[in-house]
This record gives sequence, C-alpha cells and structure tokens, in this order.
Amino acid sequence: MDILIVKLGALGDVVNTLPLAVALKEHLGAHIHWVVEPLCYPLVAHHRCVDNTIVFEKNNWMQSLPGVIRQTRKQRFDICLDLQRIIKSGMLCLASKSTRRIGFDRDRCKEMTGLLPFEHIPACDPSRHMLLQYMEFAQYLGIPQCEIRWDIPVNGHVPFGLPSQYVTLNIGATKEANRWTPGGFASLALTITRRYALPCVLTGGRSDRVMADEITGIAGNHVIDLVGKTSLQELIEVLAGSSAVVSCDTGPMHLGVALGKEVIALFGPADPRRTGPYLGHVIQKQLDCIPCNKRTCKDPVCMSSIQSDDVMEKIDLVLKTQGFQAR
Repeated sequence: MDILIVKLGALGDVVNTLPLAVALKEHLGAHIHWVVEPLCYPLVAHHRCVDNTIVFEKNNWMQSLPGVIRQTRKQRFDICLDLQRIIKSGMLCLASKSTRRIGFDRDRCKEMTGLLPFEHIPACDPSRHMLLQYMEFAQYLGIPQCEIRWDIPVNGHVPFGLPSQYVTLNIGATKEANRWTPGGFASLALTITRRYALPCVLTGGRSDRVMADEITGIAGNHVIDLVGKTSLQELIEVLAGSSAVVSCDTGPMHLGVALGKEVIALFGPADPRRTGPYLGHVIQKQLDCIPCNKRTCKDPVCMSSIQSDDVMEKIDLVLKTQGFQAR
C-alpha cells in the first residue's frame, strides 16, 4: 500500500503528524510518501517510516509546483491524505494519482477545501489536541487506538561542545504575540545557574538575534548562545541532550516533547488544549482576553505577565524529579 501525506509545515505541525506516519507504517505496512516544505525536509526525509520525500517550495511555489505534481503522478497512490486543509494542499492531493483522497470533515477544513471531492473523516471536537486530530485519520483507516510515538532519530552526539547537563531556553516564536520577554529569559537563566549550577543554552532562529543579544547582555556567561546557529538536526541533538526545555508556543516546543524531554511551555494568546505540548507543563495566565489567537498585539499582557518565578516553580519540580539538588 502506498500512502501520500500532504503536510507542508510548519515544524510543530509536521512533528505532530509523525505519530500518524508511524501508525500507518506499523499497522498497515504502508510505503509512506510525504510532500513537505524545505524547513522540515531533514526531519521527514531521515525518518524510518517515510520512504519518499517530495519538497514543495512554498516561497517559490510557481516554479516548484510543476515538479511536485510530476512526482506525485509518477505512480498511483492507494490513499492521499490532505492534513494541511488549505487550497494548495487540496490541489496537490487532487492532482496526484490517488485511488482515495481523504481530508478533514467539512467544518474543520479551511479555504473551502471541504468542497473538494474527497472522503471526509467523521466530525470531531476541533479544540482537541492537533496530534489527536491527525490520528483520527489512522482510526478512519481501521487502525485501533495505539501508542503515540514519534521515533525521531537522534545520534546522541551533542554539538557545539556543550556540557553534559544543561537547560535549553528556546526564545523564539513565529508569531510575535507568542514571545516572552528578554528580561524574563535572562532572569530565569540566572536563577537556574545559581540554584542548580546548570548552564542555560539559548536556541532560536536568525530573526531572534536581537532578543538573544538582550538576554546575553543581562545574563552574561550564564547562557550559551546558539540562537541562529543550529541546523534542524543540530537543534534536535541540542534538545535531546537537555535536562529540561523551556519554550514559547512554537515548533521546537513540540520537538522537545517528541524527543521525550520535560517541556515547560509559556502560553499566551493560543489555546494549549489544541496547540500546546502534547505532554508537559503549561504556564498561562488566566485573563479575560485569552484565547484571542492573535499573531500580534500592541500590549501582549498575557506573555509579559508571566514571571520568571512562575517558570522556576516548574523547573524546580522537573529538575528535582531528575535528582538535581538545589543549592
């Protein structure tokens, strides 16, 4: 059986789709083909359950699209799954040589993709965690409830000469409204180092460099700054070597969960029941404006009201469970 998955991005979405790929491979013995954007290509292409990866260049989609369509028409797929539920993904599914095309129920489809001539999985609670919503496709295909596994490969070689024990602070977030404050991260790093003699490793993208400089300006040599310096595979190794991961609502938060790490997630405008860590700890203030799901906000009080002491309370719980002793 050949199954084509269309899940283009972003990182957190792809991470939360991996358990579906594992279930399809193990329970149906399927050959898994996956259309994905370049950012997540290494994660998908190197996964043991994915047999073929097709890259779709979203930022250059007019030139990329014909090649992607050619690749999806080289063979006939038994099933094509539209997990992205937007026009681009729907058109890719429609253009593929697939016997069956399956999408979400119409109420959960976006951009009128519910009108496409697909099979639709049964309606379900749209507020449940997205990982579980993706797993509904496995159940629709007759796979019973099964263990949630990501099976992301890790080579165990921590890059950049990092120490054997550290806490990762992932400072970035794609949506501006999801960001915590530089002062909060700096204060947290100083407290962790003083209380547990553990260094803190900063991770994030190139767009987070200004924030990283602010944090290092306050915390100094109490942090190891890797912001904008890691490839996706290097980020995987950094997270995998962490004693704990603190992150805002963004892809590396989900990646930390998938790697079996203790994740403390800082949430503001979004609903953590749906997009929070599948496993882990969530810190979110109870405010009347939550959840607003805004991408930007002139006064993101939901994030600025989170104090380093709030996060440290969870860090203490996580580290002491692992045998760390506070000074």
